[in-house]
Amino acid sequence: MKDVLNTYFERLANSNRMSHAFLICNTCLDNLKEDLSDILSDYFFDYKVDIFNNSDIFIIRPKNGLIVKEDIIFLQSEFKNKSQFNKNRVYIIDQAEKMNDYAANSLLKFLEEPESDVYAFLITSNINKVMSTIKSRCQIIILNDENIFNLEKIDSEIVDKIIEFISLFENEKLSSLAFINNYIDKKDDKENIKLYLTIIKYFYRDVLNYMIYEKINAFIKYDSYIKQISKLNNVKNIIDKLILLNKYENMVEYNVNLNLFLDNLIIEMEEASYE
Repeated sequence: MKDVLNTYFERLANSNRMSHAFLICNTCLDNLKEDLSDILSDYFFDYKVDIFNNSDIFIIRPKNGLIVKEDIIFLQSEFKNKSQFNKNRVYIIDQAEKMNDYAANSLLKFLEEPESDVYAFLITSNINKVMSTIKSRCQIIILNDENIFNLEKIDSEIVDKIIEFISLFENEKLSSLAFINNYIDKKDDKENIKLYLTIIKYFYRDVLNYMIYEKINAFIKYDSYIKQISKLNNVKNIIDKLILLNKYENMVEYNVNLNLFLDNLIIEMEEASYE
């Protein structure tokens, strides 16, 4: 995880593209604290920092399972004054998916007009539950899940068909709907549909890994597809598609029309290709 973050922030610093807000996904502050301390020390402060013992680092965590509006208002009041010790100030919101709507809307106003020396780090284990307008104002960093995706345990014929369909979709967009039955049996049960979604999700994660870090984790034997699809997208397109796939993974648990389910997924992913 440390190498991923170091590479990411090193590239941002070298290209002078450092944002004022970051959304770090698939983790929590307790798992990230050492790596985040190093990132803050290297890129935001001039010395080694302890994120839990620094007057210019403010941390918000859920209380009774929620982050509420009053927490954000208190944060804003704390940041009205300049630091007496450092140029930069940082606030960290752990489990950002647990902000209620009032808190999220209050934070949104804070994110929309960032001060030059204030930086936000939002950490979430479920990006799908973070308000979309907040996601749009952050640079999104997707870390790998702790659960390792093992491609070897999946029938290679199924994987081949799914990857071929992804390639068809990326090249033909909505026209691919006419051929979806050649690759995916829409009469399959929920478990098979969930498997297809898992393959698609981790494939796009590898596309993102390749685009940002020039690294492929799970789909090494499909590197030609990874490289081809990376040329057809930008990073935001891939992140938007991953967000959609997370949403659809949650939806498949409910009583949905599986025939329409996949069609709607393809339509929404096509829209994400151009946003």
